[in-house]
Amino acid sequence: MTVELPYAPPIPGLGLRRLRRPADDAVIVCLVNAAMAADGIPHRLSVAQVASWLDHPSRLDLDEDLLVAEVDGSPVAYAEGGWEQDNDGGRNYATWGQVHPDWRRQGLGTALLRWVEERQRQVAAGHPAGVEQRLESWANESEAGRIALLEGRGYEIARYDYEMERSGMADIPDLPLPPGIELRPAREEHLRRIWETEVEVFRDHWGSIDDSEASFERKRDDPRRDMRLWVVAWQRDEIVGQVLNRIDREANEELGLRRGWVSSVGVRRSWRRRGIARSLVAESLRVLRDAGMSTAGLGVDAENPHGALGVYESVGFHVARTERVYRRPL
Repeated sequence: MTVELPYAPPIPGLGLRRLRRPADDAVIVCLVNAAMAADGIPHRLSVAQVASWLDHPSRLDLDEDLLVAEVDGSPVAYAEGGWEQDNDGGRNYATWGQVHPDWRRQGLGTALLRWVEERQRQVAAGHPAGVEQRLESWANESEAGRIALLEGRGYEIARYDYEMERSGMADIPDLPLPPGIELRPAREEHLRRIWETEVEVFRDHWGSIDDSEASFERKRDDPRRDMRLWVVAWQRDEIVGQVLNRIDREANEELGLRRGWVSSVGVRRSWRRRGIARSLVAESLRVLRDAGMSTAGLGVDAENPHGALGVYESVGFHVARTERVYRRPL
């Protein structure tokens, strides 16, 4: 279905349409990867990742919340909405999209952002009032065009996230767990408990955590899921903390890397301040090293109140890139 926007830029052959699946899974990957390459962001998506995300949408209407821009039938940009329930009680209405580098600075980004904002106001109008509602977007500090666009539309920085790296897998510290706590292999029958632990832990963090059944299904069907890489600590029959490590193998191949991700580090509240997180991260580094990785990456809230930044620095990570979280009142 085509969409008409009165403020669309006057580009000959420009058309706007709704999402078509599964063909557009590859379209999104092409647009995002081309943009990341142009902006010097060392990440890549795979079609399987996007397919898994769109197969299990949560608070995202695939028929209404996505828009694809084409020129003479060839995709050149897309925009995406969706919303999240924030841990502070508010609601975050996402404004996201990508324009192919060859089609930047022609007004497409501005038009698509405006469309997403209008769509999000429609979505928010159907939600109960009485809580803070804000538009939210993200920008890597190397994305000068995205930053200019967001700030020009009145978005302000609400938070910073750091991407940290550890170069090399030598000198991994030996950090034993406290007495009575042990590591056990992650098994399929533990998957829901592990996901529930992740939801519980990240309710204490800034931002939001998706606790929907769709979120569990995405975890279950994530093409990168390899539970052999996960590090899970138990005390008797209770999960104490965990790190859900992963390797993005397609991205590594394209970028010429041997990088693993120390992902979703979390310790439950009753067991914090006992050195468990440091022990789990150190063990994660050994797991990734033994899987053939030579570097490790992770993401962290720059203002994490639980001392995460210091934990990661103490085991050899340093800040490599910064991402800005932008918000503006809806």
